[in-house]
Order: sequence, then C-alpha cells, then structure tokens
Amino acid sequence: MDKKEIFEMPIPIGCYVYDTDLPTLAQEVIGYRIGRMIGEDLEDYEDDGYEDGVWYIQYGMGMVWSSSPVAEIGVSLFRTRKDAMRAA
Repeated sequence: MDKKEIFEMPIPIGCYVYDTDLPTLAQEVIGYRIGRMIGEDLEDYEDDGYEDGVWYIQYGMGMVWSSSPVAEIGVSLFRTRKDAMRAA
C-alpha cells in the first residue's frame, strides 16, 4: 500500500500573512504546493529555486504572488504585521 502524507495547513487559505521583505503589506494566502505545478515548464520551476519534496505556501496581492517554504513561517513570514516588523 502507498504511504500517504497528511499535510495540515499552518495558515488557512484566505487568511493574510506578512513577509519581512514588505512587513506592512498584508498578503493573502492562496494555496500550498509541493513540487512542480501541472503545465509549469521545468526551466521555470528550476529557475524559481523550488525544491522537490518541499511544501511551499503561496501568497500575494493582486497579480503579484510569492512562494516561500512552509518552514519560513515564523522566520520571515508571519501572521501579524507586528511580528513581521519586529523580525525585519
């Protein structure tokens, strides 16, 4: 039988996060991913620095979106503006 991995979303989709690069800007969580997306060119995937087997949180505002490893939550990605500004 195949081994199945259960992933619990640390921040629900639709909630907001604050990145230390732009700590005053609230960015909406739009999803999570592991590995390459269907239809994504391998060259684009590799150029963006994604690693196979690593969970990423995707977030952004408008047409500008970012991804960070889930492990960055609490390091460079935070639930509150105050925490992001403190870490920046």
